[in-house]
Amino acid sequence: MNVSHDRHAQRAYRHFEEGMAMDLVLLKTFLKVAAVGNISKAAAVLFVTQSAVSRRIKQLEDYVGKPLMERSGASLVLTDAGHMLIDKARKILDLERELLDSLDISKGKQKISFCCTPSLGIDRLPSVLSSFVADHATTVDLNCVFAMPEEALVGIDSGRFDLALIEHCDEVDLKSHATHPLPDDEVLFFSAPALGIAAKETTIDRLFGERLYLKNEKGCAKRFIDKNLRTVGRTCGEFSSVVYFDDFTFIIREVLAGKGIMFASSGIVAEELRSGLLRGHRVSEFSHCRPRTLILARQELSPSLQVFIDCLFAAFDLTRPINFPA
Repeated sequence: MNVSHDRHAQRAYRHFEEGMAMDLVLLKTFLKVAAVGNISKAAAVLFVTQSAVSRRIKQLEDYVGKPLMERSGASLVLTDAGHMLIDKARKILDLERELLDSLDISKGKQKISFCCTPSLGIDRLPSVLSSFVADHATTVDLNCVFAMPEEALVGIDSGRFDLALIEHCDEVDLKSHATHPLPDDEVLFFSAPALGIAAKETTIDRLFGERLYLKNEKGCAKRFIDKNLRTVGRTCGEFSSVVYFDDFTFIIREVLAGKGIMFASSGIVAEELRSGLLRGHRVSEFSHCRPRTLILARQELSPSLQVFIDCLFAAFDLTRPINFPA
């Protein structure tokens, strides 16, 4: 046993018991990352951005005074200090659950189950959840899930989800569903200035000389780029190489370092674009606009669901139509 690491974990636990500021959200995030071994997957489950998860882990490490995780291949594993802290974190959160159960906090709460595609969630949902949860955390239980469009529709049809927000990777049949269109998503290629690719318009042949980073081999970005490439008779196999890595933080870091290009929603790298750290590239033969749609499981909306939908519309700088969802 590493006595030094145990002392750090004991110190964090003791400070919490003594009333020093350790946000329970940090501990919950730490446990989730430890369980799935991946920042991206933890962010999807927690329904926050990857940068938010990374920031929380860093805050906790700063508080404890030691690294809690380290990378092992494609996964994150606990350090000795992480192993020492994880048992204490579980005990703290067990106490929280016991307290909430004893007070019957959830009694009478309304429930909203919501699904969206990953890029859309990373881009827009943090502001939606921040706005909604701030005023309704004590009255509404909100369950949010990241999924592909097909799974979202299955969940809508089965009643698992009250509403879904999807980006159209390819053709989706929505004729039998209650829907409302939202502003299109802009999907571009992105590179660091060091690669010397002309900003804005470029050619697919110029991009084929680079390594392409994508998040998932079956994800929306891959399906959308395949759809575009088919229209010009090309394939992903013509890129120098294709790297799939289920962590946007890692992909963005690699692209910022000039190690390749990425194909993704503009909203995900909006900050890097504004600061000039990344350039966006269009290909003249490509369609870079991807439709977005709000899908409802029912026509009648509860008051809390109406408020949540209002927050969604506000995230797109829209106002919910008076006759919505007619």
